[in-house]
Amino acid sequence: MIHFNPDTRTFNLILHSSVYAMQVDSKDRLVHLVWGPRPVGEEGVLSGRLRPTLSDHASFEFQTRRDELLTFGDTTTHEVTLKANFATLPDPLPDGDAPHLPIRDVRLRYVSHEIVTDAQPGLAPAHGLPTANGEPRETLRIQLADPVQPLTVTLCYRLTPAQDIIERWLELENTGDAPIEIEQLFFGALHLPNGTTELTSVSGAWAQEFQTQWERLPIGRRVIEHRSLQTGHAANPFFLLNRPGQAWEEHGTVYFGALAYSGSWQLSFEQFHSTDVRVHGGYHPADFGLTLAAGAQHKTPALVCGVCDEGWGGASRRLHAFTRERILPVAVAGVPAAPPDTHEKSGTVGRPAAADQFRPILYNSWEATYFGITEQNQIELAQKAAAIGVELFCLDDGWFGGRRFDVAGLGDWTVSPDVFPNGLEPLISEVNRLGMDFGLWVEPEMVNPDSDLYRAHPEWALHFPGRPRTEARCQLILDFGREEVVDYIFNALDSLLAQYNIAFIKWDMNRNVSEPGSVVGKAIWQAHVAGVYGIIDRLRAKYPHLTIESCSGGGARIDLGILGRTDQVWTSDNTDALDRLRIQEGFSLAYPARVMEAWVTHEKNHQTGRSHELSTRFDVAMRGALGIGASLNGLDEAELKEYASYIAFYKRIRHIVQGGDLYRLERLEEADASTILYVLPDGSEAVYSVVVHSHKLGQFRRMVPLRGLIPSATYEVLDRYQKVRLTATGYELMVQGISGDEDGRSGYGRTLHIRRLETGD
Repeated sequence: MIHFNPDTRTFNLILHSSVYAMQVDSKDRLVHLVWGPRPVGEEGVLSGRLRPTLSDHASFEFQTRRDELLTFGDTTTHEVTLKANFATLPDPLPDGDAPHLPIRDVRLRYVSHEIVTDAQPGLAPAHGLPTANGEPRETLRIQLADPVQPLTVTLCYRLTPAQDIIERWLELENTGDAPIEIEQLFFGALHLPNGTTELTSVSGAWAQEFQTQWERLPIGRRVIEHRSLQTGHAANPFFLLNRPGQAWEEHGTVYFGALAYSGSWQLSFEQFHSTDVRVHGGYHPADFGLTLAAGAQHKTPALVCGVCDEGWGGASRRLHAFTRERILPVAVAGVPAAPPDTHEKSGTVGRPAAADQFRPILYNSWEATYFGITEQNQIELAQKAAAIGVELFCLDDGWFGGRRFDVAGLGDWTVSPDVFPNGLEPLISEVNRLGMDFGLWVEPEMVNPDSDLYRAHPEWALHFPGRPRTEARCQLILDFGREEVVDYIFNALDSLLAQYNIAFIKWDMNRNVSEPGSVVGKAIWQAHVAGVYGIIDRLRAKYPHLTIESCSGGGARIDLGILGRTDQVWTSDNTDALDRLRIQEGFSLAYPARVMEAWVTHEKNHQTGRSHELSTRFDVAMRGALGIGASLNGLDEAELKEYASYIAFYKRIRHIVQGGDLYRLERLEEADASTILYVLPDGSEAVYSVVVHSHKLGQFRRMVPLRGLIPSATYEVLDRYQKVRLTATGYELMVQGISGDEDGRSGYGRTLHIRRLETGD
């Protein structure tokens, strides 16, 4: 609910268990009042009579006013949300003023506000597919304007009360006759209570994404960021903040936020000596440039933020539910087993998928054949995959152009007659006959110098004229600032989807940017993201049955912006089960299991060289959207039966893993083990999963109390063979837990299905 008091000019944004309040002061400045938990079930609004204490009495510190939008002009010694250059002088110029330009001063004052239900942030999905929850939401739009310069800024606050989440974004408009240069632009500024200085974030690298970091904010600024055309391996754009030592998994007040943007980004945390904390999030200021032409507008993507008093777990569950219900698109289910002559190339075949659709079990042939693919070996793999219960078969790299290895062919998105002399139709027909959907790997943003595309259009690669072009993996990046490049890629993919019954695309990007020279100049940082989003939106609008996986050398493009267009993400190229524990634990802080693609690969892992039991590999992979990446040709009949048994088990628990609430019962740093629980919102079913990373001989593992069950209900605990291992009340399970006497060794894992017994009343 959005409440406005016209007498005190106070805004109250009231959510399920939190409140966000601000006020227009006597000088028409919009000033933050408070953001935090509120008494649940209590009616009431803040009057605005109580205002934050500021330290403006000191001559060296007089810029601590908590403006909702901090601008360069009012603020110069601290971080700002917006910095702009004006190229014209005020008319008339006051007496005594020196006529020097540019003017780098923005002072915004309240003009008006409105409450609407149809607002969208910048770069919102344009594919037209619904989300699981499409109920309208209120958005508060507060218009501020500079009294002298022709700049209007609208602050937008869209509320999702059930998850205590507010989406923040800015809408800028040049109302004058001359261009305005924007030097710095974040999506919003957050003011946190004094002392909220313990930061949880993730860092990493290729094959070691999402490594959880805990730290105390210093006095001054702490920045997490990535400077490239995608989200990045080194960090991910989300955060959790709390008072030091006053939050853990299930208790304490936690503030959280995430960016819905897949480009060059920054989150800036600033702590004053007064222990006030500000957070800014949005476009990275490095090499940033935005020109607002006369009459032009710019709308930023969203900064998603919220607060809860249920610890890190409560913050995660809110972000997970928000993503499942409000971010992920709901595709149209196709008919994979239909004969080829009934395939409608328009992509409209099928029926609307239910809002509770879940991700299919995928087989990817990459680690089985690498570049040595043939029509026959892919058909053989597909037959074995279908026999063990796989639902989606994905053909990876090497199917197109001159792509016999990773040095050539990128950009030439036509089926190679050397590999598939009859095209993809025989393989797809067999995959569909087996009852599976067919998927295809692509890397559309890249070009190899050894390609027909590059030979025809070398100018289409990002570069600065007359300067070297740095290759990585023998690749260059296409200039998505050129409309003709974006159209070329769309048409190439459109041609494939029109010709073949392709239900799934794995969209990859395997390098960071260098020499970001583009026909659009500094605007390439935003233009590239808009180009990628635009292609995906057009494809999904035309082929509503299509589903897409976001991949960038593993987990380098995972954020709420790309998730508005894709159905799952490739979390990491590292599929080692024990490494994956830490990666998936960090991932789970912000993103739900439903989107986390997790593979079972070879006993001896191809990335790390370590060997793990099949049970451990499945116990880790079943925590997300299950995939198989091992060479099925290397398995004997007994091993294939074991795979089939685990896959059948996962199908019984998939709706809980992908649709349930997550509780992290034990974390690696506290127990050298990861124990998690997924619970359906109604408490009827749960999945318990424990994997021991390392264990010291002579020690016993403790029983871990469960959460989220119904205390008075009786539950049975089943293993993957559907054998009842335990019967207990929810009260017993939440007080005592499940015995861990069998998991006292390193590498041990166990997954159990917990099901409420019907009482008949």
